Amino acid sequence: MDYAGCLGIYLVMLVTKALNVQLLNPLNKKTAMNHTSFYRVLSLVLLFLVGSFSADAQSTWDNYFEHDTLVDKHLGTVTFHVTKTNRTTKKPLLVYIDGSGNYPLFYRKSSGKYNTSVALNITGYAKDYTIVLISKPGIPFSDSLRYDNGEAYYPSNEIYERAYSLQWRAEAASKAIDYLVKRIPVDMKHIVVMGYSEGSQVAPAVAVLNKKVTHTVCFVGNGLNQLYDFIIEARLEADRNNITAEEGQKIVDSLYNEYAKIYAAPSSVDRKWFGATFLKWSSFSQTTPLENMLKLKIPILYIAGGKDNHQTIIDMDYVKLEFLRKGKTNLTYKVYPNSNHWFQETTTKDGKEIKTDRSDEVNQFAIDWIKAN
Repeated sequence: MDYAGCLGIYLVMLVTKALNVQLLNPLNKKTAMNHTSFYRVLSLVLLFLVGSFSADAQSTWDNYFEHDTLVDKHLGTVTFHVTKTNRTTKKPLLVYIDGSGNYPLFYRKSSGKYNTSVALNITGYAKDYTIVLISKPGIPFSDSLRYDNGEAYYPSNEIYERAYSLQWRAEAASKAIDYLVKRIPVDMKHIVVMGYSEGSQVAPAVAVLNKKVTHTVCFVGNGLNQLYDFIIEARLEADRNNITAEEGQKIVDSLYNEYAKIYAAPSSVDRKWFGATFLKWSSFSQTTPLENMLKLKIPILYIAGGKDNHQTIIDMDYVKLEFLRKGKTNLTYKVYPNSNHWFQETTTKDGKEIKTDRSDEVNQFAIDWIKAN
């Protein structure tokens, strides 16, 4: 689950507590709620929050990629996956960094179908780009999910817990780029790092590390401190009258208490907050994506969904303002006003609900932007 999903659960827990509803920890599979109806609502919320992008019914992806491994004394083993299509032909390099969570890049569900965290038409764009995916530390390229009482999960492991951080992901991507440009033909004028959700925070960090990167594309990821989004959401809930101002303040005070613990032990992999280590949370909130973006002179594309309940656009809007204030002109900020976190939209016409998926359109906009810049 991504950090925005955790945000939603955190608010539910604290608001419910403020309203004197006895709610046990929803992240603990062994606990239960005293209010059955509330549990059913929360279950639906959780199912929505962990939604992902559909992939092929049968996994052919292992054979679609060549799997490369490098060993680094600081990072350990880094495994990355490169599309096979015309790998001997010089093409632009597109490094795609997916969002948060410990799922494999391609994961098999109980239905037998495979889903993926990669929100990109790989087969369509691999004709013109060499596409690179990078596995998270200790996580395989593809595998089956496990289930506990019908709830899907993927087991964590010590490698993932001790290594997963923004620094690991950024350095792994940078080293993969260096490795590949020495071994396959690459159009050095087009080395693109594209990040989605939490991967959007990693993408500009990669470009700061590696001067070979020529373009950065960031989809629906925060620009400010990741932890600040939780505070924004609490304030918005009070402003919407979903909770009282006093309840909102209790949530914010509680968040600050948790953040103090994280920043006091930023390297801890034994202490956790909402299922993730202090190392993970601190690493993604020490240097903000905005700070890294401002260091760059290369073209940056930053894409937001106006109705994104996982990543508040209020945070993202500030990035454009700061670029204007600094007189920097290398940022393109594109907003899809009616889109959610996955660029899906719901409208009503003649009393009927119409659902539209604009993800392909958004990806094509990004590809066109790369070619134009």
